[in-house]
Amino acid sequence: MYLTICIPTRNRQRYCIEAIKAIAESDETDFEVIVADNSDDASILGDYFRTEVNDSRFRLLPPTDTVMPMVDNWERTIPEVRGRWISMIGDDDHMDPSVLQVIRRYEREQPELEVVAWGRMNYNWPDNRTITTLAAVPMGHATHVPDKKIVRDQLYRWSQREKRPIGGLGIYHGAVRRSLMERIKRKYSNRYFENPTVDFDNICKAVHEAKAMVFCQRPFSVLGACAASNSASTQSFEAMQKLVDEFYRELGSHERIEDEDFPFSPRLPGLAIITSIASATWWFCRKYGVDNEGFQENFAHSAVHECLSSRTVEEYRIKVEGFRQGFAAFEGGKWSSHFNPPAEFFPSTAQNELCGVHKNTMYIRESGLEKVTTPAEFYHFAEAFVMPVRHLVSARQAFAA
Repeated sequence: MYLTICIPTRNRQRYCIEAIKAIAESDETDFEVIVADNSDDASILGDYFRTEVNDSRFRLLPPTDTVMPMVDNWERTIPEVRGRWISMIGDDDHMDPSVLQVIRRYEREQPELEVVAWGRMNYNWPDNRTITTLAAVPMGHATHVPDKKIVRDQLYRWSQREKRPIGGLGIYHGAVRRSLMERIKRKYSNRYFENPTVDFDNICKAVHEAKAMVFCQRPFSVLGACAASNSASTQSFEAMQKLVDEFYRELGSHERIEDEDFPFSPRLPGLAIITSIASATWWFCRKYGVDNEGFQENFAHSAVHECLSSRTVEEYRIKVEGFRQGFAAFEGGKWSSHFNPPAEFFPSTAQNELCGVHKNTMYIRESGLEKVTTPAEFYHFAEAFVMPVRHLVSARQAFAA
């Protein structure tokens, strides 16, 4: 078995079933799908697998007696994996199994390859469009071998000073070799995953340990956002707070999202995503002695960018106040002077209104996609204007540094 796609899921069976049906349409045979169900009602997916799934490529891990924290649901999938490479996606996402053809090509050219990343499309389900929304399709097809020093600086130090550090070079909407996951378990607390911000937990470890990494610009998966997803919370403070409260209730006995020496809580209104990612990278560097010099100042600049992405003046005010509280308590207020958001803020009147191509990504107004109702349908729609897989696999293209 070459590739295992894992789909952890909890109480979003309708979306998960759509993900299963879409992947099952693939003609590829050298892959499997493991669905790790952590739902309150085991019968929905259980009955679906029993009556509708007649495909040996698919397996179901039923719920346990008690609800697991998300990190534990991810953890239990890896021992079940048969594939040489492992990917994780959300239950409201889509992934094209034909990516295994590209991974094979890369592995022939770089035998020590252990992490493969690719472009990801973005799509909001029809039930998650409370504001004007745009779907996104990366248009590139080049292959890059990332410079590990630069990637580490961008991840651990936040050297780009953007809203998010570099992502993608991990198991979530990427692929990690099984042998690397076993090394990670041996080195890091005898677990595959530790931090509740599971995707960045893995990115931090994979980037630190991988012998070789490759990034393909061509998209092979879709980051879907349904009404119940974490990413949907970016459209509403109320939705974000509800999801954060639920997440904390299910944490169990594992690592806290925030450390005592990093007082930026995801509970701060509107700041759940940036603070949970920052907490994960800070936690990893502190726990395992990874140099992240410069992070504090860079994070202050990233925080300003997060505030400037606000949709309203009130949202901006709330975010600024939350960050000010955090920086005042962070290392004795030492970095407060580097957090300098403008005194006046004028939100963009054209946010998510303009579609077209910008920085090699095509943005499409989702209100015009009446016949596209799932991430898989959007992927197949978008395939019309990205490079076909067969051309990418057969290309005699040199790696770009």
